[in-house]
Amino acid sequence: MSMTFNRVAPFYEIGEKFFFGKRLELARTVFAEKFKDSRNVLLLGEGRGSFLNQLLKINKFCNVTVVDSSSRMIQFQKIKISKENSKRVNFICSPLEYFISTEEFDLICSFFFWDCFVSEQMNHLIAKCSHFLKAGGFWVNGDFEDIKSFKNGLNFLKIRLMYIFFHLTTGISAWNVEPFRKYAKSNALELLEIKKIEENFIHTELFQKLI
Repeated sequence: MSMTFNRVAPFYEIGEKFFFGKRLELARTVFAEKFKDSRNVLLLGEGRGSFLNQLLKINKFCNVTVVDSSSRMIQFQKIKISKENSKRVNFICSPLEYFISTEEFDLICSFFFWDCFVSEQMNHLIAKCSHFLKAGGFWVNGDFEDIKSFKNGLNFLKIRLMYIFFHLTTGISAWNVEPFRKYAKSNALELLEIKKIEENFIHTELFQKLI
């Protein structure tokens, strides 16, 4: 079946907080200083809109394009933000594969998004999105570290359970988390900094486009 998060949208936030507490929320905002000066932002797969709401409060002047394949998630995103702030947001309900734009963005954010895709898809989609990012622009990416080890056993099990659940409910293709930075260098993205939210489990990476 094709991938859709419509079925899980009503309880997505509850599940996130139950399994991960505030760690994913922290991962989304750990580089908040990079959000303040951006004027044109692209968000990939925004969930129920908590980060979008925070971004619009942090940055009073930016315009935001949200690309999300789930119409139900977008409904929740719209509820989260004020009527005034909604004028600054362009919601695109579409799989990223079909998203096209003539705009140039100075910030791209992807949080716990790429774990839905296999290597071949990431190779294509990251290259595609890199073309939307202007030279000198930033890309903030937060994700899980999928590490199988005795010390990391509980976190590894959490990720496996997460994949079983999302395979049954959403139709995602992936069974493991491919590291974003593996595709970054070939797309002119230089890694500036990594912040560990939890060692060997959750991190956020800051990249800058060189050319």
